[in-house]
Amino acid sequence: MDDEFLKMMKEELARHADNINRTPLEEFDNLSPADMDSLLYGLLADRCAVQYQTAVSAADLLKVPFYRLFREYLSRIDAAKALKLTAKGNLPRKLCLELYGLGIIKEYYIESGLSKLNKEEDSIVLQNLKIIGELAGLTKKRNNKLSLTKKGIISLKEGKEFSLFQVIFMTNFSKFNLGYHDLYESEGMQSLFGYTLYLLLQYGKEKRPLTFYIDKNLKSFPSILEEFSNENYSTPQLRYGNCFYIRFIERFLKFYDFIQIDSEKPKSFYDGDIVIKASDLFFEIFRIDKSKFMFKRTGYDA
Repeated sequence: MDDEFLKMMKEELARHADNINRTPLEEFDNLSPADMDSLLYGLLADRCAVQYQTAVSAADLLKVPFYRLFREYLSRIDAAKALKLTAKGNLPRKLCLELYGLGIIKEYYIESGLSKLNKEEDSIVLQNLKIIGELAGLTKKRNNKLSLTKKGIISLKEGKEFSLFQVIFMTNFSKFNLGYHDLYESEGMQSLFGYTLYLLLQYGKEKRPLTFYIDKNLKSFPSILEEFSNENYSTPQLRYGNCFYIRFIERFLKFYDFIQIDSEKPKSFYDGDIVIKASDLFFEIFRIDKSKFMFKRTGYDA
């Protein structure tokens, strides 16, 4: 077997592999494996079909509740220079009350009176601010005091609004554990966030049952159900649906005001009681760049 023949064989195998990788799959909503890979492992990177809008203004970003609250959080740390934490290492009660009291993001349990805000641990949003700030390298803790890093100080300067949003959002979905506040078992589910973002861009302008997005995720990745136990009065599908809603919708995209929800008190996710659509604000910040699609153009149209 001469070298020239081996070279030809390798080239033919490479062409065959590329053809498979770029073939649209119905179970992937007509995306190719290459496109799906970019959503799962390279969301918002240059090769990904999901991109930021070419121009996002500071005014638009101030419409995003979590971003706006995050700026308030960083500004207060900046003003304090070195914010003294509690003995347990939590945010001081005064700061918690000030930030939540701005009314930028309200939490059901606090607003309904089921829980009273006395400390950082009483608020999911306040905990997320602190954790994401540290994961993003915007804040640092030394000697039980919280201060801004050089990166954090620069992020508050005029003209840095969009770069700060990018850092916050990307840290939220890629480094922060979206299951931090719930008791669901799944660890692999977080990797599906990019595909969900794509589906919202593709279909989110119309009101659709939440199950539309849940079912499309399960059609593409049925093995994810193996991470959810079969318990009394529940099934892996129902547990996955609840987890999907809590992690992706209620405690993430809703904090950014990227989702509009018609009903928040469903009997069952598979009764179609929850109807969602992507907000106008979502489309002001994200877009699908069709030039990035890697599937071969045949009869399919993703």
